[in-house]
Amino acid sequence: MPDTNPLLQHWQLPPWAAIRAEHLLPAVERIVADNLLIIENVIATQVDHPNWDDVVIAIDEADARLDETMAIIEFLSISHADEPQWLMQEALSTHAAQRYKTAKAGNRQLLQVYQRLAQSSIAASFSDARKASLAKILRRFHLAGSELSSAQRKDLARLNGEIDLLEKRFMSNLKSVNAAWSKDIDDAALLAGLPAEMQAHLAANAHKAGLPGWRLTLDQNTYQQVMRRAQHRGLREEYFKAWCTRASDQGPQAGRFDNGPVLQTLLAARHAKARLLGFDNFAHLRLHNRMATGTDQVGRFLRQQIARNAVSLAGETDDLQALAREHGVEQLEAWDHDFLAEQLRLKQSGGTEQDLREFFALEATLHSLCRFSEHMFDISISENTVHERFAENVRLFEISERQQPVGYIYIDPFHRDAGNDYAWTGVLRNRRITAEGRPLLPIASLQCNYTAAANGQPYLLDPQDLRVLLHEFGHCLHHVLTRSPHYNLSGISHLSRDAAEFVGQLFEKWALSGQFLRWLGTHHQSGERLSEAQANTAFSATGIQRSRETAMLLLNALVDFELHRCHGDGRTVQQVVEDVQSEFAHLSIPAYCRFANSCDYLVTGYEASLYAYKWSGVLASEAFKRFEREGLFNEQTGRDMREHLLSGDRQALPAALQAFLGKPIDSALFPAPAD
Repeated sequence: MPDTNPLLQHWQLPPWAAIRAEHLLPAVERIVADNLLIIENVIATQVDHPNWDDVVIAIDEADARLDETMAIIEFLSISHADEPQWLMQEALSTHAAQRYKTAKAGNRQLLQVYQRLAQSSIAASFSDARKASLAKILRRFHLAGSELSSAQRKDLARLNGEIDLLEKRFMSNLKSVNAAWSKDIDDAALLAGLPAEMQAHLAANAHKAGLPGWRLTLDQNTYQQVMRRAQHRGLREEYFKAWCTRASDQGPQAGRFDNGPVLQTLLAARHAKARLLGFDNFAHLRLHNRMATGTDQVGRFLRQQIARNAVSLAGETDDLQALAREHGVEQLEAWDHDFLAEQLRLKQSGGTEQDLREFFALEATLHSLCRFSEHMFDISISENTVHERFAENVRLFEISERQQPVGYIYIDPFHRDAGNDYAWTGVLRNRRITAEGRPLLPIASLQCNYTAAANGQPYLLDPQDLRVLLHEFGHCLHHVLTRSPHYNLSGISHLSRDAAEFVGQLFEKWALSGQFLRWLGTHHQSGERLSEAQANTAFSATGIQRSRETAMLLLNALVDFELHRCHGDGRTVQQVVEDVQSEFAHLSIPAYCRFANSCDYLVTGYEASLYAYKWSGVLASEAFKRFEREGLFNEQTGRDMREHLLSGDRQALPAALQAFLGKPIDSALFPAPAD
C-alpha cells in the first residue's frame, strides 16, 4: 500500500495543511533509512568506475529530500510552538536527521568513492561547475573530520554535539529572558513621540495580559521605536538597560538565563574543534574557502573601515552633543543617540519624515518591488492564491520566465511570538536537476519581522523597514533566479557568508536612492506620487547620522571575529568586548552593557562571519556604481546583473563582479593578503 504520510509524497509546493505531528518522525526515519540504502548501493557499485549521475546526483537527491523535509518541519514549528506533542516529535526528528548526517560525513568508504571520481579520467572533462560542486563535497568531508583517526572523530562528534547544545541553550536563554521582562505603563505621557500604531501595539500587549494601559516587551521592533521616538528620557534609559543587559549578570534580570558561561564554554568548544581539524582557531576555520585569505586580512579590513568611519563619527557625535544641550541634556548617553539622531532627521526633513511613511504602505511597495524586478530581470511575478501557506498572513509568489515557473517565494511580513526576532530569508528547496533530467524549482521564504499594525490598518514602512524588505527580497531573488543544476551550488544557504550577503546588500542601495524612492512612493490613501522635493528630503534624511550605525556594525563584527580568533589568550569574553569598544572613542557604551550575551548572530550561522556584512557591502557599493552611471532602471544593466551575479555556479563572486563591472575590483578596497 502507498504511504500516505504527506512528508513522503512528491510535491511541487509543500502540503502544509496535511502535515500533523505524528507524520514528522516516521517520515524522517523513513528518509534516513532510504538514504542509508542509497549510500550502501553507491559504495557497492561505484568504487571501481564511479560516474557523476550515480554518485553525485544520487547522493544529492538523498540529501535534498532530507533537507527539504527538515525545512518544512522548521517552518511549521513556529505555528505549533505551543503544542507539546509537535515539539517532542520535532526534537526527535531533528536528532534522527543530525545523527544520520554525522554518520554520513564520517563515512570513509563514501569519501573514497568521491575521491576516485575526482581523480578519474572523466573528471578531467567535467565543466567548471561540476568541478566546483565536487570540490565542495570533498571539502565538506574534510571539515567533518573524515580523515581523522577513530579517536579524533569521536572527539569531534562530542564537540559538535556540545556546540549544538550550547547554541540551542544560548537561544533558549535569550528567548526566555525576552519573555520574562515587561514594563506596564498607565501614564500616556511616557509614550509621547511614539507613533500611533506602536502605541496601539503596546495597548494590545496590555490587553492580552488582561491589563489596562500599555505594555513594553523586549522585542527588536519595539526597542528600535522606543530608542528612536520616545521623548521620555527616563523611559529610554530604563528600556536601554533592560535590552543591553539581556541574558547576563547585569541589569534588571541579572543572573537570570545568563549566557556568559554558555558563551565562554561555546567559544572553547569551537576553538577545540578548529584545532582538531588543523586550524589555528575557529576564525581561521571559518575563512576556509572565503574571499578573505586569512584572519590578519579580515582584522586589517575591519580596522581600515573603522578608521574611514572615525572622522564622520566624531563630527556626527559633536552634532548630537550640540542638539542634546538644546534639549537640556549636558551629558550625551547611549540611550540618547538614536533619539537625537531622529530629531536631526526630522529637522532636516522639516518634520515630514513621519508623513513620508504614508507613501510606503507595505502592500503597494511590495507590488512595485515586484514590477521593478520584472523590468530589470526579464521575469514575471504573480501572487499564487491557490496553494496553501504555512501560516496566516503568509503570501506566495510565483516567479516565471517565458511563461514557465522558475521558483517560488513565500512572504511572511509580521513577527510571530514563537519566531525569530529578526528579519531573515529561509530556504525550503534548492534548484536541482534530477537524474531523470527533471528540474525541481527553488523555494525561498522572506521573513520581515514587522510589528503588525493594529485594527487592520496598512503597515507603513519607515526607511529601515524599506531597507529590510529590499535586502531580504534580494536574497530571495538570488535564490530563485539561479540557473545552476547543482544542489550544493544553487542555493544561498550553500554560499559562504561573504558571498551570500552580497545581493541583499546590493538591493539595499536602491532603498538609499532619492530617484528610486520617488518612483516607489505612492500615498496609500490618495494615490499621490512622492514629489521630487519629498524624495530628495527622504534621501537626505536617511544619510544623516549613518556613521554610528556603521560603527555599531563594525564593533559587533570585530567583537565576533576577535572572540573566535583570540580564544585562549587569557581574556574573558567581556574583556575582549571592552578592548574592542576602546577602539570606538565616540560610542559611549556603558560599562554594564553585555551585548555579546544577546547577540544571536553568534549562534545562528554567522559566528566569526559578521564581518561579511561590511565586506560584501563594500563590493555591493562598487556594483551599484554601474547602475548610478547607466541608470537605476537600466534594463540591460539589470540583465547583466542577473547573468553575472544571480545565475549561480558560473563564477566565484570576485570573478563574477569583475565581469559585471567590466574591470578588476579596485585593489584599494581591501587590504592585501599577508605574505
